[in-house]
This record gives sequence, C-alpha cells and structure tokens, in this order.
Amino acid sequence: MNALNREQFAAYAQAQIDMAARVLAGHRPGSGGWCSCGKELPCTVVAQATATRQHMQTKLALLDATAALPVLVPAAQARPVPLWRRLLGGWW
Repeated sequence: MNALNREQFAAYAQAQIDMAARVLAGHRPGSGGWCSCGKELPCTVVAQATATRQHMQTKLALLDATAALPVLVPAAQARPVPLWRRLLGGWW
C-alpha cells in the first residue's frame, strides 16, 4: 500500500468532510426523542459523522500548519566574572 502525498491526503480529507456534511444533513432531531432517520437520540450515525468531520478537519489544520522551523544553536556562554572582580566593582 502506498502512502498518500500531501495533495492526495488533502483531497481525501476534504472528501471525507463533504461526505460527513451530507450525512449530517439527513439527520435532524425529530419529535419524541427520535432522529429524523428513525433512530433514538442520540443518533449514533450523527455521532460518527461528527467525529469523522472533526478528525479530518483537525488533520487538515495540522497539514496546513506544518512549517519548517529554523535550527537553534546554543549561543556561546560568557565566561563568569571572577568573584574578586565582582567585589571590587570597576576598581582594578
């Protein structure tokens, strides 16, 4: 199995988000504690479609937020000032 590249994954995730939106469009709370699909509330189909949509939106946000960060190199440490110079201040 081949891994998806960035563009393929973005297209796949967007298709999953669109499908979840279509599923959610057909499921609304009805009267008497029932979903419009006929299942008792909370509707498991709504829960799964909502979870899928949120998961894919998060993955897309992470994909877009990924950026190459600069490599940080620690700065050279200054030599500590000897105690006698600190005690005498500027007089030496």
